[in-house]
Amino acid sequence: MVKIHELHLQDLQNPLHPSTFEEYQDYRILVLRLPEQMSKKSKIHSYGFIMTEESVYYYDKKQKDFTQFPAALDDMYRFLDDKIDTLMRDIEIVQDKIVSLEESLYKKFTAPFMDHWHNLKKELSRSERVILKAVDILKLFIVKSKGSEVFPLNEFNDLHEHLERTLRSNVAANDQLDNLYHYYTLRANDRMNRSIYLLTVISVIFLPLNLVVGFFGMNTGGLPFQKSPLGTTYAFASMIIFAVLLTTGVLWKIKKE
Repeated sequence: MVKIHELHLQDLQNPLHPSTFEEYQDYRILVLRLPEQMSKKSKIHSYGFIMTEESVYYYDKKQKDFTQFPAALDDMYRFLDDKIDTLMRDIEIVQDKIVSLEESLYKKFTAPFMDHWHNLKKELSRSERVILKAVDILKLFIVKSKGSEVFPLNEFNDLHEHLERTLRSNVAANDQLDNLYHYYTLRANDRMNRSIYLLTVISVIFLPLNLVVGFFGMNTGGLPFQKSPLGTTYAFASMIIFAVLLTTGVLWKIKKE
């Protein structure tokens, strides 16, 4: 095991170090930062590797020590392939959650939708940024290493393709969430417009009635039905007839439109 610079060791020990690839005189450093357990409690984890001409070492943050891969780059490929396959399965689970959220929105318009939407959107947006950076760094690592005769180029190209596919799935899920939000806002606006329209209709009907009540409530002489013993009955009947005629006119106008 070569001697690692203290600053480089700190980078490897950092669980949130961004993806990076650096070449030095005695060794190379590859750090890939990937989302982990998205289907459960989302985490972001950085996997750090030290590569020399003959050996590959993985820094185990739990053991706080380096683990040498016996088959060097082949073991490194298998290690990353397992992590990326897990990530791909997690993305599929998240996509299934989005489909379920979509179906529930179509069946019943409920307020908790936004809570679920925000949680999924936060996880997908963060994972997209992390995976995008990892794709670029892994590509750089392949370009810098493909000249070596012992470098398993096909395997790492396959690894890069899987990571790119995962990124595309993540982007597609993010776009699907955006479409759901657009649909949700359209339905919310439609419901609000209907409520405002209903209040407007009610106001149109009752505002003239309020004027009639105010008219008959004036403390002046010469009001209609003032001297009739059935004046209140006549006034009330007039208001009912007026309200029915006004409501009929409004409903006819709505039906005509």
